[in-house]
Amino acid sequence: MPTWEAHVETTRAARYLSQLAGHFTHQPGGMTIVSSTSDELHIDLLGQATWSLHATPEALVMRLQGENLSGMSAKVAGRIEQLGRRDGLRVQWRPSAGSGGVLTEEAG
Repeated sequence: MPTWEAHVETTRAARYLSQLAGHFTHQPGGMTIVSSTSDELHIDLLGQATWSLHATPEALVMRLQGENLSGMSAKVAGRIEQLGRRDGLRVQWRPSAGSGGVLTEEAG
C-alpha cells in the first residue's frame, strides 16, 4: 500500500501532537483516533487512509498510508501548517522506500 512520509522540523512536536489528539477526540468529519500515546497518534481518515504521527525532540514525523493519497495529503499538510503557522511549519511529503507511493505536485 502506498505510504508517504514527512519530517517536519520543530522543537515543539509534542505540543502539536497533543493539540491534534485533543481535536480528533471530537471525531471531526467522522475521522477517528485509532490509538494514542504521549508521543504517537494514529488516525483513521474516513477509511481512506491512516495518518500516523510521532513526536521526537527535533521533529514531528508523519506517515500517511492509503490508496489515493493526493487529496488526503493536502488536507493533512494544510492542518499541520495551520497549527504551526507561528513557527512556520512546512510539510514536504516523500514516498516511503518500497511503498510505491508516487507523489504529485498537489500533494505538498
